[in-house]
Amino acid sequence: MGTNWAAGLLRWKPHTDKEGVAYSLNHLHPFPMTLELAAKGGLPARMVQLHIAFSLHTFTRSIEETDDPTDRYRDNREVRTFCRDRYRLSTELPTIASELPRRPCQFATSKSGRINYVTIDVSQGVRYGVFFDLMRRKEAGPDVILLMVQSAYALESGKPDPGKGKISFSALLGMTLRGKTPKPPPR
Repeated sequence: MGTNWAAGLLRWKPHTDKEGVAYSLNHLHPFPMTLELAAKGGLPARMVQLHIAFSLHTFTRSIEETDDPTDRYRDNREVRTFCRDRYRLSTELPTIASELPRRPCQFATSKSGRINYVTIDVSQGVRYGVFFDLMRRKEAGPDVILLMVQSAYALESGKPDPGKGKISFSALLGMTLRGKTPKPPPR
């Protein structure tokens, strides 16, 4: 792996609230992970390098009128409100991302209508929806994939899971490496 594998991936600055309490976001800095994609259907086994990154939506939420302006947090595209609940849950995201090869994954649809994927975690006493997408990083090598955790939040109790169907993480990796898009189940 090259020395600049994380080029272009954001490293989040800590958030400090008006009382001076600092919230470190080091746990949401990008990190690499290597795993073996087993041979299947005439395709050879390959070592896949995952570059795992986390978006602003994993620790912020939409701005509401009553939000304190000192809780605004911005990236290079948008401004949102730092959310202490999302922040607390986000401490588990590196572990959840690392466990994706063993976790059930489902198809989800983003607000823009784009297909992404979700896994549901229940280890912190709530249903925690972790939404992600996979993209090839051709510039980094033939077997390199960016796993972007796009959003993560506690799901409302009593509402159905946001995902449909099932797909294994290894199937997602294999299709991403081949430039294919998995077909989601009918809605």
